[in-house]
Order: sequence, then C-alpha cells, then structure tokens
Amino acid sequence: MEGFFSVFTIELVNSGIRLATPLILAALGGALCNKSGVLNLALESKMLMGAFVGIVAAYYLGNSYLGLLVAILAGGLLGALFAFLYHKYEVDLVILAIAFNLIILELTVYMMRIMFGNVGSWSDPSIVRIPDIEIPLIKDIPVIGGILSGYNIIVYFSWFMTIAMYIVLYKMKFGRHIRAVGENKEAAETVGINATLIQTMALTISGMLAALGGAFLSIGHLKLFTRNMSNGRGWTAIAAALFGANHPIGTFLASLFFGITEAFSVRIQNVTDLPPNLIELLPNFATLIVLISIALREKVRETNARRHFRARLKAEEQQKAA
Repeated sequence: MEGFFSVFTIELVNSGIRLATPLILAALGGALCNKSGVLNLALESKMLMGAFVGIVAAYYLGNSYLGLLVAILAGGLLGALFAFLYHKYEVDLVILAIAFNLIILELTVYMMRIMFGNVGSWSDPSIVRIPDIEIPLIKDIPVIGGILSGYNIIVYFSWFMTIAMYIVLYKMKFGRHIRAVGENKEAAETVGINATLIQTMALTISGMLAALGGAFLSIGHLKLFTRNMSNGRGWTAIAAALFGANHPIGTFLASLFFGITEAFSVRIQNVTDLPPNLIELLPNFATLIVLISIALREKVRETNARRHFRARLKAEEQQKAA
C-alpha cells in the first residue's frame, strides 16, 4: 500500500503535464471547430502529420525550432484542405475525417520507408530535442517550482493558447462571430458574417495546433518518430474538448486529467503486481467514463429543456384560459 501511495508525487504531476500538452493543443483546436459548428474528427491525422513532418524538417534543416514551424504550416495546410473538401464538395465530415486519418497513417509509414528505409520507427543522433526552460525565481519555490518550471516552450505555449483562446472567444468580435456561426449558421449569414470563412479559419487553426501537439511528441519529448505515433491521442483530444464543454479552460483541465491518468498508468506499473496490459487500459477506461458522463450530461440537459418548454407552454395556456 505504501508503494501505491508513493506514486502520488510532484513527478507524477510533472509527467502528467508533459503528457497532457499534445492533448491540450489538439483539444483546443477541436473545441474551436466545435464552437464554429463543424465537427473535426481528423485531429488524429493532423497530430500524426505534425509529428512526422516536424522531425523530418528538424533533421534536414538542422534546427528543431524550424521543425516546429514546418510542422505547424503542414498542419495548417492539412486543415485548409479539409475545409476546402468539406465546403467545396460537401463531403460528409465523418467520412472525410476517416479518410484523412487512414491516408496520413499509411502515408507517414510509406514516406518513412522510402526516405529512411525504416518501417517501425526512425531517429537520428543529429536531431536535438526542444530544450526545457527553467523559469527564474519560480524554479526555486518548493512544490510550485517543480510543477510550473522545467518544461519546453511547447508546454508553455499550450498554456498561453488556453488563455488566448478564452480571450478571443469571449472578449473579442471575432470570437462572437465564431460562436454565432456555431449556434446558428444561417442566422449568422443573414447579418453579414461569412460562415464559410469562419469555419475554414477554425479548421486551419485547429490543424496547426494539432500538428504542433504531434511535433511535441517527436521533437519536444522523445526525439524519434514511430508508426502511428499519435496512438489515439487525437480521439482523446476530441473527448477532452467535449468533456470541457468546448470552453478553453474546461478543455485544458479535461486534457490535464487525461495526461495525469496516462502518467499514473505508467508509474503504477513499477509499484504493483497488476498485469501491464490491464494497467495500460486505465487511460482508455478514463476516456470511456468521460464519454459516458458527456452522454448523461447531454441527456440531462435535453430533459431539462423539455421540462422548461412544457412548463412555459402550460403557463401560456393558463394565461389564455384566464
């Protein structure tokens, strides 16, 4: 039992924050798309594209920061292509997302094979991982320093994007347009809002954020690329966005929950005799619980809406009878 409780340390939180970073970035992109009224189920492909393009660009350009930039641009182009196919040819969003996810998975494996002769994984000693940053003053504060300091720039950027997205969505005109399109696209267009442009921008930004999350995996955390490196994180990010009610702060906290759950499942293997395969199911089990809670929340919301509608209708009938 003492070994079990020894898992709950500052290192667990530290690992959870690192593991949550790609989820935060992708989930913020997913939440932005949901707010604009378009469901983006292709986050997995954009994360995988970012992971591959980021490490390849870092290798050929000799600079990991340039690798991040190229990954972001590639994710943005993939998001823009997704938006083009959706708006131009009215392709079903689910079918389009499945196609993107499958194509990018096989494309990255194919490119890894023809470029480097590898299939399962690839790395090179010349690739430099994005360095961690120690924040002056904060790093010396007990407990807080261990939680807030010692991450690379991508981690801090995910925190910044959470705040920035909140400000944009709820304090700026552009954010009001995004929410208006998401709530009622036709009504928004009648007042002069270009709904197609808004959704295209949301999908493009979402692709950039998801790709940056993928690049974090390959050159911000592990310094290698493996087949299917995203490993379902795009789907987890979708669940985090929904669990956080598509609110930037809620999405951040939901992603952090999934990150800490994953870190817990990794660390608990060292202090228990439970089968590793069973422990590895913990993040998936947490995702399942979250999805069930989302469904129940929507059911309760729908029930309450019906109850209020019936009460209002009854009150109106009583007024007419009087």
